[in-house]
Amino acid sequence: MNAKTKEIAGTPSEPENPAGVRYLPGFGPAKPKPAMREEAIAARLDEMQKAGIEDRQIAVESHVLRAAVDGWKNGTRPKEITEALSAWLTKIDDEIAKLNGDFVLTPTAGRILRTFEQARTPKNNEGRRGVGSIWGASGTSKSEAAKWAARMDESVVYVQVDGECRTWTMLLKRVLAAKTGYAGYAGREEPLRERVVREVREGGLIIFDHAHLLRLTIMEQLLVFPDEEGIALAFIGNAKGYKALMDAKLAQITSRIAGAQLFINMPGEDDVDALLEAWGISGRDERALCQQIGRQDGGLRYLDLTVREARKLALVGGAQRIDVRHLKLGAMNAGCWIDVEGDA
Repeated sequence: MNAKTKEIAGTPSEPENPAGVRYLPGFGPAKPKPAMREEAIAARLDEMQKAGIEDRQIAVESHVLRAAVDGWKNGTRPKEITEALSAWLTKIDDEIAKLNGDFVLTPTAGRILRTFEQARTPKNNEGRRGVGSIWGASGTSKSEAAKWAARMDESVVYVQVDGECRTWTMLLKRVLAAKTGYAGYAGREEPLRERVVREVREGGLIIFDHAHLLRLTIMEQLLVFPDEEGIALAFIGNAKGYKALMDAKLAQITSRIAGAQLFINMPGEDDVDALLEAWGISGRDERALCQQIGRQDGGLRYLDLTVREARKLALVGGAQRIDVRHLKLGAMNAGCWIDVEGDA
């Protein structure tokens, strides 16, 4: 593609490379981002101050002297200090965007995150925490919300349970592996429970995904963390696991999830709309089709796969936006059920 064609497509042409080096898309020298407006920087610094972040920390992280930070807040704003603070805030935003990944805060995902926070809320003066219980249909953002919470908060640990987690020891090793990145550790021997408490710390949260694979006796043992160590728990599983828990009538577990329990039947209409808005997909026919795909068991997962395939088709065809034709073909390519009646 020549420079003129790129300009027509809406991508600014790049200057000639005197060294003759060609870069793949996404590689090569990074283009500096424009500096933030002074008003935007001031608003961000004010928010940080209200959140308890001291000027000393800002000075260290931004490579700006503390006196210069104080002076900038009071109206003395030389260009080089403004640019340094802007670069620092931009880097923070880039890191947050990287942690966010493809996560979209749908209404259901918001309810899941609130359930986590309810479990973490101290229940008495001794600092006891609760147990979050989230069960229901697949493809409703349960796992995605849990992984996002762990990425964004170092005190949250996400553990995916599988058939190997049949013992207390193996499960705690999984917790340590998720928290530290490795299952073993050097140094003196230390009981696994004590090591978990030292790593997660009081006020933290351990999320067990696919909790329907856990034996109920192990779930009971895990209650030592919210009861005695001030570390909240959250169990995420399918509807069958919820039924098994209720049928077992484990009062010692169910009594701790009052107010922190969420059962999700199917993805809602508002969940699909939130995703479409985040993905930039619009149109009456497009929305109707995506609602049909998304509002079923596993629907949001199917919808994500459909849109990924639709993006590829739109890109190959040179389309400026994803339309209903791309979505129909994308659904077929992704193996998602849809009645296209041969009109794709």
